[in-house]
Amino acid sequence: MENNNQIKSKQPLNKEGSSVQAVERALLLLKLIGENPSPISVGDLAKQAELNRTTAWRLIGTLENQGFVEKDPFSKGYQLGYALHQITSKNDSYGYLIRRARNTLLKLKEEMGETVLLSVPKHDGTLTIDQIDTDHSVRLVDYTHTISPLHCTSNGKILLSLLPQKELDILLEQPLEPLSKYSITDPEELRKELEKIRVQKVGLSIGELDENENAISAPIFNKKKDLVAFITLGGPSFRLTKEDLLLSSDRMLEAAKEIEEQIE
Repeated sequence: MENNNQIKSKQPLNKEGSSVQAVERALLLLKLIGENPSPISVGDLAKQAELNRTTAWRLIGTLENQGFVEKDPFSKGYQLGYALHQITSKNDSYGYLIRRARNTLLKLKEEMGETVLLSVPKHDGTLTIDQIDTDHSVRLVDYTHTISPLHCTSNGKILLSLLPQKELDILLEQPLEPLSKYSITDPEELRKELEKIRVQKVGLSIGELDENENAISAPIFNKKKDLVAFITLGGPSFRLTKEDLLLSSDRMLEAAKEIEEQIE
């Protein structure tokens, strides 16, 4: 009887110990991802953490579902997710980029008289990390710390235009949600739009996210030619027309180059 009681009493401890071990392993993976200068594959994570790939995949899947890590759309490796930024003000993931780009954003805002934004690519959208508002009382909403969809934003469409064909095909198999009456919801029409972006090097959104807002974006690459950010000029459609945006294309590309010269 004594032995049976001892066995029974150990069961909860084993479960608890297993849970603690899973937490420790998940935290180790987060630490490894955070310490890596670029997105890291699950295979490399498993090797560094001395875990089998199945365990690593399971833990990464849980972390990704909770927003603590996210898959880089280009390298397919994993990087820290936006959830970490939301729960701690000490997380300064984009501080370096914001500081290096700020002067260009301010200068462009003064030149163009409209709102200028800095955003970064995410696996399911673009995240605005800085916004310099126009002096006009009628202006864009504050997009800072929000993720915008890919198919109806000027920066999102640039990201789509740079994706490998297979990955783009997979994305376009999903329904394209209409966020305004001008949103592109036909995959073939969007493909034609992406072809234009590949030629023009800038993306436009003409009332597609909000029918009262127009915007233009240019991509920002690092020294390794990796896409790291976008610079966007946006404003109300009655003041910033499609023609105005097209005329600003060269200046947007120039502003993107200015930022590229300031980053590694």
